[in-house]
Amino acid sequence: MIRFSKENLLTQLQNKINHMEKVWGFVSDNGTNQIKDKTDFDRVVAYGEYSKLLDIYESVRDNTFLN
Repeated sequence: MIRFSKENLLTQLQNKINHMEKVWGFVSDNGTNQIKDKTDFDRVVAYGEYSKLLDIYESVRDNTFLN
């Protein structure tokens, strides 16, 4: 079992971000127009998840998550 640590959390968040970039073709700061062949709903939900993962990653990395 992996113990909780900031580094492990950042690694898991980065893995999820990388996975979403691979599956959806995301490039940060490019919005939902980059997603092709999906419904508007799918695009919005996926990009919302991706955007929030980036926000969480940055706030944990910068020690501002609980502020």
